[in-house]
Amino acid sequence: MGWKNKIVAAVVAAGLTAFSSLTHAMGELENVTLDVFVYPAGAPLGFIEENVSRPQGVDVDIVYELQRRLLFTLRDNRIFPLQRDVAFARLENDTADLVIGSISYTKERAQKYDFTPVYYRSCLAVVYSTRNHPEIKSIQDLKGLKVGYERGSTAADFIHETGGQGVPFENNIMALFQVADGQLDALIYDRPPMLDFVNTMKTLGLSVTNDVFGEAACEFAFAMPKDSRYTSLINETMNTMLQDGTIDAILKKWHVEKLEDLKQKQ
Repeated sequence: MGWKNKIVAAVVAAGLTAFSSLTHAMGELENVTLDVFVYPAGAPLGFIEENVSRPQGVDVDIVYELQRRLLFTLRDNRIFPLQRDVAFARLENDTADLVIGSISYTKERAQKYDFTPVYYRSCLAVVYSTRNHPEIKSIQDLKGLKVGYERGSTAADFIHETGGQGVPFENNIMALFQVADGQLDALIYDRPPMLDFVNTMKTLGLSVTNDVFGEAACEFAFAMPKDSRYTSLINETMNTMLQDGTIDAILKKWHVEKLEDLKQKQ
């Protein structure tokens, strides 16, 4: 075979390999029904506005794009809202296939669950009342204050380090109202839903600090049961979506703040 024919053969072989890989992922779960649960921590990642049966947000849009590519069916044709701890319990007893909605990848969690690739990185944030504590500018200003944190989250460590008095909560929305009415001096939580809440509920007089901390606790991904038979296909498809710009387009649709832009404010 001449060298020109060899080049043509190599190009064709490469194209066939790429096509085979693409068709392997596309539609691979056509006859599969998945149980998907969303923790509605708040916009933009996962939230409920009017219809409890139709959650919205970045995470939801990514799941629908996964469904479009892999052709799986959603149980009862919907994504079910559920508290995070209950959703993780379902992963452990194999009654959930995918848990989404402000789910942070950590090494500790990865010992118990499978994860998709990280699709978005952010940080934690301090939420405070501009009426009650206008002096708060960063996490360093929390010494001696009552600071709320989600029970079991790493935010408790930051509060302890700064000399604040940690107060655990179960519901982040209720905790935000407690900050507004002075029952809590501040709270620490994932920045994306906090920023959206503060910008939406302007009459509460809340604000979010712009200091960057807790990045390791805010690497967002989806969780699956450990050694799930769907992990490989879902992760392969997620990686393709990251590479072809699909996930970036979804983030832009929801006006998600970029971490690099926040860092430039420092």
